[in-house]
Amino acid sequence: MLMEFDERVEKLVSQPIQLSYIDLSGRQQRYTPDYLVYFKTPNMKPMLVEVKERSEIKKDFEKLRLKFAVGIRAAKEKGWRFKVYDDTRIRGLLLDNIRKLRNFASHSVSDDIRDKILSEMRNIHLPITARDFLEHYTTSRREYLENIGRIWWLALQHDIELDLSEPLSERTRITQVKAHD
Repeated sequence: MLMEFDERVEKLVSQPIQLSYIDLSGRQQRYTPDYLVYFKTPNMKPMLVEVKERSEIKKDFEKLRLKFAVGIRAAKEKGWRFKVYDDTRIRGLLLDNIRKLRNFASHSVSDDIRDKILSEMRNIHLPITARDFLEHYTTSRREYLENIGRIWWLALQHDIELDLSEPLSERTRITQVKAHD
């Protein structure tokens, strides 16, 4: 979810390759890394990613070390990077906020309303809280409630940037309106 939300990511492939290695008892094993991440920027190498619970890494490190070594070798051969992400790096406030924003993924905003909101945001001084913007932009409670969902949808579409360093709420600051292509 974090990678899908990251604007630098072009494509995310789940379980992209299957690798073979010899385990500690001398048996042939298979290892399938979790993701391959392609980036939009040419100077960012694709990244082969393994996701594990930190407790599992600590508990089974000797077994996992072999998997990680074959992952590193395969990534290097293909000109990629290899990374292990544990739950402490993934879980947290940003993921919570993205999950909340994703609740608005099925909402659609017409081009007219989208353009009107973005135009209004371009004409005010940023950063501004969602609440302050909506108090300026709307005239009724119904409009306010409709438009808070639209703001979250615009953030999901990367039309605007929010400060997601605090829990998502009406106090969340709108920090940037993106230029359109």
